[in-house]
Amino acid sequence: MTFLWPWALLFCLLVPLLVWLYRRSLRPPAESVVLHPDVAMLVRARRNSGNWRQHLSAGLYLLALVAAVFALARPTLPVLQADPRAALVLTVDISRSMQATDVKPSRFEAARAALRTFIRELPEGIRVALVTFSRDAQLVVPLTADRGRLLEAVDFLELNLGTAIGDAILESIAALPPLSERADAPDPKSLATIILLTDGRSLAGVDPVEATQEAARMQIRVHAIGIGRTTEGPVPGLPEQYALAAHFDEEVLKEIARVGDGEYFFVDSASTLKDAYRNLTRQMMWRIRRDEATAVVSLLAAGLLMLSLGLAQFRRRVV
Repeated sequence: MTFLWPWALLFCLLVPLLVWLYRRSLRPPAESVVLHPDVAMLVRARRNSGNWRQHLSAGLYLLALVAAVFALARPTLPVLQADPRAALVLTVDISRSMQATDVKPSRFEAARAALRTFIRELPEGIRVALVTFSRDAQLVVPLTADRGRLLEAVDFLELNLGTAIGDAILESIAALPPLSERADAPDPKSLATIILLTDGRSLAGVDPVEATQEAARMQIRVHAIGIGRTTEGPVPGLPEQYALAAHFDEEVLKEIARVGDGEYFFVDSASTLKDAYRNLTRQMMWRIRRDEATAVVSLLAAGLLMLSLGLAQFRRRVV
């Protein structure tokens, strides 16, 4: 914790004086003599005066004063925040093979649910774009911090024929800010990221690895997620003509992640897909922002003061 007005902490030097005055008030001067009919009761009361509960109200009052001094000094606390220059493209396969049901309830529905969760959990301020691909690639939502717009676009995704992974990567590169806007960052790749999700092999367009090499030249990080299966054979929920396209090439996705300085994830369930996206959320570019916490500390001081006064009133005895 740091303070905008640290000089105000000098008032804490008065605390020892307040403690001394309080202790002094507990010892009346010897010359103050009075007659009392029951000396034994006074002796017992004196013995009980050492009970810590008797001083609890005063202690809370002292803590309230210290908290008030801290509030006067205007404390600040570090808060993690996404770098406002950070940009992310969610690149999603919408080929017909995504209707396969080997991932429950289907690859497509599992992907949409994971995307919704990922978008909601992203750090505030980060800009996100959405690119979809089948036989070609399309920028559905350009970079935006509007989470509602992204969620609405995910809800309206529809499946189509074909799988053009390389074209999708190139379209994602075009959606990101140019390298010149990130060149002064310690790690320009941390400010431009593509997360590719596919369940099949590229059947058209540019070679995916060549497209990833272009991303690497532009200092863009590329993560690859393969959903479904890598082995051949019948796929639940798909006609036979889509079976070949429903098995992704794991070696190609691993190479995309390697060239793109990213990570590769193989997922075969809705839960592991959500875990993969959560893992990538933690890798977003963060920076530390300091927020003033005066209001919080002032509220603490007020609470301690009210508690002290309430306790003192409760323990009050009228003779």
